[in-house]
Amino acid sequence: MATFTQFTTVTPIADEAVDRYAGRVPDPVLTAWREHGAGLAGDGYVRLLDPDHATQMLDGVLGIPDGTVPVMATALADLVLWIEPMFHIARFRWGVIDVLHFDAGMLLGDVQREEFLDEILERPPYTQAVDRLGMPGIDECFGYVPLLGLGGSPDPAHLDRGGLWEHLAVIMQLVGPPGPRRA
Repeated sequence: MATFTQFTTVTPIADEAVDRYAGRVPDPVLTAWREHGAGLAGDGYVRLLDPDHATQMLDGVLGIPDGTVPVMATALADLVLWIEPMFHIARFRWGVIDVLHFDAGMLLGDVQREEFLDEILERPPYTQAVDRLGMPGIDECFGYVPLLGLGGSPDPAHLDRGGLWEHLAVIMQLVGPPGPRRA
């Protein structure tokens, strides 16, 4: 049985690339990369990333701890990162990093559930933006203009479509890196 019930593969991930991450990420992630490659899950909000490509694109932009593996992104430029022993979500638009999940199999199932997408991954602005701007590709995202960290409004009408990696670089330069959520 495939990891995702609905998935659009954008590019396969070479077996040797997946093998490099064996022992560095949970086995269900390796299985998803082997079965699906990099691409769009469900309605396209969640993107399974090629970890080599994502790491290369983040090099020099985001100082991530050694051993951190980019696994997924959302179409609103959030990154799901494996930082042993759990998944974290870097919510660049809000400037925070949250613990997302401990169990990889459960996470991969959860990203296919409507409630998880809407309540935990904050999908609602995406669905409104897709109607207006079309679905962004795997290396694209929707970003608020102006950035929320610069006083922008979280109104979906303020979303624009652009490059994912470029958007993250702009946030890093103008607003700074996301940090742990404070209680």
